[in-house]
This record gives sequence, C-alpha cells and structure tokens, in this order.
Amino acid sequence: MAAHPDTELIPYVQGELPAPERERVAQHLRECLDCRRDADELRELLDDLGRAVPRPPDVHWGGYRAELREKLAARRTRRAWWARPVPLALSASLAGLLLVVAFLAVQSARQSGTGADFASVEEAAIGDRLGLLEQYQVVERLDLLEEFDLISDLDRLAAERAG
Repeated sequence: MAAHPDTELIPYVQGELPAPERERVAQHLRECLDCRRDADELRELLDDLGRAVPRPPDVHWGGYRAELREKLAARRTRRAWWARPVPLALSASLAGLLLVVAFLAVQSARQSGTGADFASVEEAAIGDRLGLLEQYQVVERLDLLEEFDLISDLDRLAAERAG
C-alpha cells in the first residue's frame, strides 16, 4: 500500500487537486479504510464550518459609489478655515488682548521707574572699568585735541619729560 495522503485530503475533499493527483488519492481511499474515514470526517467538518459562518452580504457597488461621490462633493464645498468667522474672530481677539497686555506692562514699568535704562547701566559698567572717565573733560575734548595734532605728539612729549 502506498503512503497515506494526509496533506492532500483537505484539497481532495474541497475538489482543488489536479486530475492526476485526485485520481491517485481516490485510488488510495478505495483501498484504505482509515483514510476514507478521515476524508469523510473532514468532509463533514468542512460542511459544518460552511454552515456555521454566515454568508457575507453582497456588495452594492452602485450605493458605494454614490456614497463616495457625496463625501467627495462635501469635501469640495467645505469652506477654508480663514473663511469661518468664529476661529478668525477668536484669533484676532486673542492677538489684540496680547498687544494690550504688553503695552500696559511697558507703560507700568516706565511709570514705576523699574524699567531698565540700558544706556545708564552700560555707562556705569564702563565707568567702573575705565579710569579715563574720571577725567571726563579730557575725554570730551579728544576730538579737539586730535585736530590740533596733540595726540600724535603725546608719545614724544612723554619721552622728553622723562629725559
């Protein structure tokens, strides 16, 4: 007796085997009682499974197409976000409120005197570092002294004074 066609029984029962293989399995089932019993059990099982699972509903392509066209038409007719008055008004009012709050904060800082005057802070920092600012009159007249060519002669004057 030939080998048992265990892997070919389900395709045989479902009628999916090619003719030569189907004939070979049928010949084996006529000779082998165990395989014939297995094939009958598989046939009953597949029939029970076929009855247990409900048949899926038919697809109505016409209805599907109509629904799809309606959705596409609705999407085309949607207004842009900026054309809707509520989000636009809300955004504009929030931006205006932010500007008012910023303006009031600057005004209150100026009135209370706590606002930083950056020029005076910078002058104080430079004044701490440079000893020249103690003699502010000389620094103010640097341009004038440059015009009289005194600055170019300062090195020579310092050398003469030392010598």
